[in-house]
Amino acid sequence: MDKLWLDHFNFRFDPFEHGEASRDPNLNRYLIGHEAFSVAWSETPAMIYSPPGGGKTALRIYTARACWTGGGGYQPFPIHYHLPHYFKNGDFSTVEDHLEQIVHSGAHALFLAFAYYPLIFIRSAPSLQKQLAQFIFTWIPKIDFYLDVLREGKPDEVAGQLDGSYKLYQTPDPTLLALLLEILAKYHREDPLPVSLSIQKIFERMVHWITGDLGFRAVYLLLDGVDGFPELASSPGFAAQSLAQLFAKAPKWTASHIFVKGFLPQEIRAHLREQLEDRWTAFDQIDLKWDAAILADMLRRRTYVATEGEFASLSAVSALPSGQDLELELARAVNPLPREALTLVRQVLFEYETRWSRNPAAAKQIQSEDIDNAFTWYRNDQAHITKELTSIAQG
Repeated sequence: MDKLWLDHFNFRFDPFEHGEASRDPNLNRYLIGHEAFSVAWSETPAMIYSPPGGGKTALRIYTARACWTGGGGYQPFPIHYHLPHYFKNGDFSTVEDHLEQIVHSGAHALFLAFAYYPLIFIRSAPSLQKQLAQFIFTWIPKIDFYLDVLREGKPDEVAGQLDGSYKLYQTPDPTLLALLLEILAKYHREDPLPVSLSIQKIFERMVHWITGDLGFRAVYLLLDGVDGFPELASSPGFAAQSLAQLFAKAPKWTASHIFVKGFLPQEIRAHLREQLEDRWTAFDQIDLKWDAAILADMLRRRTYVATEGEFASLSAVSALPSGQDLELELARAVNPLPREALTLVRQVLFEYETRWSRNPAAAKQIQSEDIDNAFTWYRNDQAHITKELTSIAQG
């Protein structure tokens, strides 16, 4: 299908396309308010729980992009720690295992921060520029390739290669970017500094650069992807054991303005509590729960953004009776999770296109039969997970 409905209904893009939030370039434009954001944004260690498809990744990325409101400055500095991106499997258990990968991600974060906002680097003292450049060159393999990509003036392409979570979907000032690349090239021609510090000391130095020298008020370490490993998803106890030493550091790290934010599957909660014991109370905790009204608002917001405000409901392009709330009907029909609501909307639009393609003379409107066919498809094709998802989502 060619998504004829985009043209039929005058959508500028498909706001329902991405089941995986990290791939959605417009996520920050239509993530609706959720009480869990206040927990993700507060300067405390936090654990935010939801089942797969429940919005963990969306909230993680939204939190990171909120840090760049106003172009950085006295904001938290986000470091994404999306576990499947940094480990091939769930084999990690020591603090050192985690710190090494966090430092890798921190190098990605700094490099891309400078790419999007070159003045952060350019305004630094030459001695600090040299340290930051050498750090980036040491901890980002194939840095020459990424520098070549950046010379094309598109940081989003570099972020897509390194870790798509860092995409900000914007372009820096070309003159400033050219100056950044010139300074980096100067330091790149020098011999690299030998790495003689422990990984703990390297981590501490990186944090000091961010919160001390560069002026960010905190580091937000955004951990996600626990349920991206089959061995962890199927064994919450093993997953908790693999993360316990990292989370055990979180209360102490607050003194250094490092705040760990775990976006976690619900099944891990009891096991982590057992592992962390008295440190458990240091974490703010919340469940990402959705009801039909919130899911309906999410769908309306996506429609409003994608039509640039022409309308905020698919009811406007349907033949449904006036006053019938299509989004609420769809939200009530699914398991109470964002990914499920998006799946059903996509099916409604697929049913519309399938029917219209058989009769192009028909009105370009969603009909009741399109909705009914989508409901039937959802009940039949999703039946094998309905009971499990509903149980998880409702706690």
